[in-house]
Amino acid sequence: MRNNYKIWLGAVLAIFFWGSNFNAISALSPELTPITAAAIRFSIAVLALLILRLLSKHPESILSNKDKGYLLLLSIIGVFIQNSALFLAMRYTSAVNGSVIMANMPLAGLLLSALLLRTRITFYHIVGICISLFGVLLVITDGNWHQIYLRKGDLLVVLALAGGCLYTILAKKWVPHVPVPQFVRWTLGLGLIQMLLTACWLESPVDAYQNMTLKDLVLLSYMGILGTLVAYFLWMKATQTIGPQKVTSMFNLIPMFTLLISMSMGTQPHLIQLTGITCITVGVIFANAYPSLKRIFISFKPQYTIKHRSLK
Repeated sequence: MRNNYKIWLGAVLAIFFWGSNFNAISALSPELTPITAAAIRFSIAVLALLILRLLSKHPESILSNKDKGYLLLLSIIGVFIQNSALFLAMRYTSAVNGSVIMANMPLAGLLLSALLLRTRITFYHIVGICISLFGVLLVITDGNWHQIYLRKGDLLVVLALAGGCLYTILAKKWVPHVPVPQFVRWTLGLGLIQMLLTACWLESPVDAYQNMTLKDLVLLSYMGILGTLVAYFLWMKATQTIGPQKVTSMFNLIPMFTLLISMSMGTQPHLIQLTGITCITVGVIFANAYPSLKRIFISFKPQYTIKHRSLK
C-alpha cells in the first residue's frame, strides 16, 4: 500500500510538470518555430536517457520485431503527434485553456480502457467525469453555453489529447512487459527522429536555433528534463502499476497547476476559470476518493440498538 502511495505521488508530479509545460511553451520566443522547439526539448531528454543507459550496467530485455513495431506506433501517436500539435496550439490559444481541454483525458481514457482493455467503469467514475467535464465546458465556452465551438488552437489541443490518451492505453495493451526506462527511451528517441525530419522539411531549424535566447534554452531544458524525461517515467510507472483507467483521472489536475503557475507570474484568473477548475478538482476527488470516504463514513456512523421491553 505504501508503494502505491509513492506511485500516486509520482503521477501527481508528472501532471504538475506537464501542466507547467503549457506555461513554458507560451513563454517561448515567437521566432522559435513549434516543431523545432519540440525537437530541441526531446533532444535534451533523449540525450539524458542515453547517458543514463551508458552508466547503467543492468541488461535490458530483448525486444522482438513486434515490440519494436508497437513502440514505433506509440512514438508516432504519443510523442510526435501529441507534442507537435501542443507546441503549435500554444500559438493560437492560452495556456489555461489548453490545459483545461487536456483535462478531458480521463473521459477518453475511461472509454478507451473499457473498449480496448475491457476494464470496468464504476458509477463513481462516471459521476466524477461528468462533474469535471462540466468544468471543462464552462471554461471553454466562458459561460456562454450557446457558443460551444473550438478555435484552431483548441482543435490542436484536442488532437494532442487524443494522442496522449491512446499512448497511455495502448502502451498498457501492447507492451506492458517492456521495462519503463527502456520503453521511455525507445518511444522518445523514435519520436525525436520524426520531429527532426519534419522540422527540416517544414521549418528552418538552423535559423530557429540561431535565434534562440538564453530564456528559451532554460525553458526547453526544464521541459526536456522534468517536463519530459521525469514526467514520462513517473507516468508510465503509474500506468503499468495502477492501471490507465485510474491514473488518467489525474489529468483533471493539469488546469489547476497551470493556473497556479500563471497566477504566480502575474496573470489574474477569471471567475469562470476558477469555477471550472473547482468543478474539475471535485470531479477528481469524487471519482477516486469517494468510495474510500464512503467506507470511512460508514465505519464511523453510530450504531443504534433498540431495546424492547419484555411483556409481563
